[in-house]
Amino acid sequence: MNKNEQLARKHGAKVFPFKKLPVEARYALIQYMVVDGAAWDVSIELSNAFTKGHKIMNKVSYNKVQALYKKAIKKSLKFYMEKYGDCKFGYVHFPTKELMKMVWERSEGIKSWDEEGVTFKEYWDHFKYDEEVENHPRTNRWPCILSCFNDEALQDGWHRFLTYVQMKCRTIPCVFYLTNEKYKIGG
Repeated sequence: MNKNEQLARKHGAKVFPFKKLPVEARYALIQYMVVDGAAWDVSIELSNAFTKGHKIMNKVSYNKVQALYKKAIKKSLKFYMEKYGDCKFGYVHFPTKELMKMVWERSEGIKSWDEEGVTFKEYWDHFKYDEEVENHPRTNRWPCILSCFNDEALQDGWHRFLTYVQMKCRTIPCVFYLTNEKYKIGG
């Protein structure tokens, strides 16, 4: 079991099949597994969205293209629940302060900032004016994806993480890949 999974377990992580995860977690996993990567099959809706997104990419903002993909993700949910519904993932609401510490200590890209004496707030300030950062809501929050490697904290959801920190959320939802299935299956 990796360090992130151990800490998640300490904070009450539960295991759910994909089809039983909160809907926002399902959306975040589809985004990561299909839109950002090629681990899962592409639904017809997402395939069409990719084609359209590619055509308009240089004509509209990043956020508009992402909105197109998010709409297709929502339309594709049934496809992914049927295809990957029994795949198990861990889910936890991580205390924000502990996740911040974990990110700061374990992320290679951040270590160089820390060595230069940069604070977490200064690190955040570097990103918050990035035009390609999506807006993230206070409710129905998509989780971050914890890394399955011991030397890093997050695999995906960096901008979400930084936004939730800025919003002063007490906890941050996270999903993770299982390396040990000694958890109770959540309801």
